[in-house]
Amino acid sequence: NPRLGAKIAVAEAARNVVCGGGEPLAITNCLNFGNPNDPQVYWQFKEAVTGMGEMCRQLNTPVTGGNVSFYNETVDSAVYPTPVIGMVGVLDNIDQCTSSEFKDAGDFIVTLGALNGCVGGSEYLKIEHGKIEGPIPPLNEELEMGVQELCLEAIKKGIIKSAHDLSDGGLSVNIAESIINARPGIGAKLDIDRKLRDDELLFGECQSVIIVTLDEDQLYELILLAQGMDVHTQTIGRVNNSGRLVINDLIDVARNEIEPVYQNTLGKILSNL
Repeated sequence: NPRLGAKIAVAEAARNVVCGGGEPLAITNCLNFGNPNDPQVYWQFKEAVTGMGEMCRQLNTPVTGGNVSFYNETVDSAVYPTPVIGMVGVLDNIDQCTSSEFKDAGDFIVTLGALNGCVGGSEYLKIEHGKIEGPIPPLNEELEMGVQELCLEAIKKGIIKSAHDLSDGGLSVNIAESIINARPGIGAKLDIDRKLRDDELLFGECQSVIIVTLDEDQLYELILLAQGMDVHTQTIGRVNNSGRLVINDLIDVARNEIEPVYQNTLGKILSNL
């Protein structure tokens, strides 16, 4: 589904700008495909460009430039359709610059948008099961805009202390990244009521979800703001000083076990070549 895939690439780029406290402004791109003389490859390219344009119009982020790389293939196969999106934004007040790491023990961990993890097209499906197949998660453009608007408004009001969009690896990777980039000793405990399977909850990937943290006394204001924008929120846990990542009864792992796996994987791969 190259049209939807390209929309998702643009939406996620905007979501990352918003998580930093910025207003999405424009994009550039690098579009990588196989031989365009192959009808299937040309169709993938056409659909990807169409999807990119549709999402850019929704976000009001013009395409200021970019490039197309064709003929990326071997005798056996072409590369997967790969639209790479670079998004630039504007941050009017540097004091509102927001980062992804957890800040203080006792902070609430809240989702903006609904957790609806899908394993189709996910890193989990690729790594654990050796499969690269769909369907990929759907994208509701109206909901995406609402989640981004809520996050940006909450940042401007000083409600949010950290913001990190849910993407590759799903919820467990999102929380792990916010822990390992925080000050020493920070951990988190999540208790989530869900209808999802365990793998969908932990590693499922979905669109239009941002995980934020905030002081307990700011929670009511965030909920009121979300209700006014008709965006679903859910309190899923709290930051603590345990130095561990705990999710329900499914994951309980020390931070010092996560950090080397996350930080040193590329070096280990290269050393084994």
